[in-house]
Amino acid sequence: MLEKGQISSRQFGVLLCLYTIGNAIIYSPPQLIFLAKQDAWLSIIVGLLASMLLIVFYCTLGGKFPNLNFAQYSEQILGRFFGKLAALAALSFVYISTLYPLWGISDFLATRMLSKTPIEVIISITVIMIAFSVILGLETISRVSEILFPWTLLFLFLVILMLIPQMKPTNFLPVLEEGIKPTIRGSVQFLSFPLTAVFNFLMLLPYVNNVSKAKKAYYLGTVIGGTVIWIVTMTNIAVLGVSLALGSIYPTYDMAQKINIGDFLQRAEAIIAIIWFVTQYFYTVINFYITTLILAQILGLKEYRPLVLPIGVISVPLANVLIPNIPYSFTFTNKIWPAYALTVTLLLPLLMLLIAKLRHLPKQTKKP
Repeated sequence: MLEKGQISSRQFGVLLCLYTIGNAIIYSPPQLIFLAKQDAWLSIIVGLLASMLLIVFYCTLGGKFPNLNFAQYSEQILGRFFGKLAALAALSFVYISTLYPLWGISDFLATRMLSKTPIEVIISITVIMIAFSVILGLETISRVSEILFPWTLLFLFLVILMLIPQMKPTNFLPVLEEGIKPTIRGSVQFLSFPLTAVFNFLMLLPYVNNVSKAKKAYYLGTVIGGTVIWIVTMTNIAVLGVSLALGSIYPTYDMAQKINIGDFLQRAEAIIAIIWFVTQYFYTVINFYITTLILAQILGLKEYRPLVLPIGVISVPLANVLIPNIPYSFTFTNKIWPAYALTVTLLLPLLMLLIAKLRHLPKQTKKP
């Protein structure tokens, strides 16, 4: 196997939870509020329920080949040529999912904190950190996630608690003002980003020491991560309202500026920034790691680490090319990404599952 390390089902679930929160904690609320207005919280519930069906397909497909990752059993199901094409489709999906947060966190730092630093420098430093983590391997990444996970949730919910005095329940009214269609559009958007990205964890399933427990962690990690985004989005609406949330690029960050407890505890946006850096780190490092695994499998390599440096080098310019600015990023995620993501993460696994059943795969070896 390309990865010799093993992780527990608990570590798998923690990684999945941080991964789901990842980029979405900053970018999902404004996108969903743009589509569904004050009903964005309903869109998240619908999208989260739909994602459970996706995970049923993923667990069924992964359960048929418990010792193989997606890139490996795609060749068994579809044959060598079409199997590699399927792996290339998965590679494109996960690599774009790597470049997007690389640009996102770098653009945030360049505009909000390090305005005189070229964005290419920030991307380069981020890539170096991510590449070093990938070289250390899956076990090291998962152990770090266990340490940071409880602190991330603790500080996030402390910020939300401090915002309670600023919340206005009337911001959620009227419910379904424009009918059900905006809510459905929002749920499709939330399903395509960030929930379809849990498809990438099919590459990690064989490295869990207990696959049956990993399936439960698949559901639990996604639900917890999705629930966190739901709470954050509701907080955005309750504190800022629809109009202010739509007028901000980073409403989750900006709402923390409204914290004022006794004129003593104020402006906790730095906490939100740190939380985003942590979740974004795991989102990016897992995507980068899976990118190297898939490419190593396609190329027939026995080790993924030699690919870390070249992928890291080409990622620096490509991150800026893929997403040149904020308006383009919103257009890309709202109009292009949903159809593309659902094709790779829904239609492709369904097709592979159907073919595997028709071909009675995996073949059962007869005992003498």
